[in-house]
Amino acid sequence: MKPLGSVQSSSGSLFRRSNGRGLSAAGAVIVVLGALPAWWTISGSGLAPEIGNAFDSPGFVGFFAALAVLAVIIAPEAVGEPLRIDWWPTHLVLVCIATSAFLLAAGGAAVTATGNDLPLSAVFGLNTAPGLWVTLVGLGVWIAGAAQIVDARNDR
Repeated sequence: MKPLGSVQSSSGSLFRRSNGRGLSAAGAVIVVLGALPAWWTISGSGLAPEIGNAFDSPGFVGFFAALAVLAVIIAPEAVGEPLRIDWWPTHLVLVCIATSAFLLAAGGAAVTATGNDLPLSAVFGLNTAPGLWVTLVGLGVWIAGAAQIVDARNDR
C-alpha cells in the first residue's frame, strides 16, 4: 500500500533516482552564484584596479554548464518520465567543461598578475576574489555529485 502524502512522478522522485544528482545540483547552484562576484582584482602601483568575474573570462562557459546540468536534473521531473540525456556521461562532460573553464579563467588572471609583478595572494585573496572561492567550493560539491552519479551507473 502506498503511504499517504507520497507524491511521485512516473520518472520516480528525485530522491529515489538521486545517486548524486542532488549533490550535483547543489554544486551547480553554488557555481552559478559564484560567477557573479569578483574572481580577481588586479591593482598595483600606477595601475587602475581591474576587477573581473566569470563573465570577463572563459569562466562564463562554466556558468552555462552549471545551468545546463540543472536543466538536465530538473527535466525528467518536469516531463514526468526518464530522459535519455539524464545519464552519467552528460554529467561528467558538463562538470569537466565547467572545471576547464574555471582553470582557464584563473590561469589567465594569474598570468596577467605575474606579468604586472603582483603577488597572487593579492589578486586571488578572499577579500579581493570572493567569487573565485565560492565557485571553487561549488565545483568541489558538483564533482562529488558527478562522481556519485558515475559510481551508481547501471551499464556495467
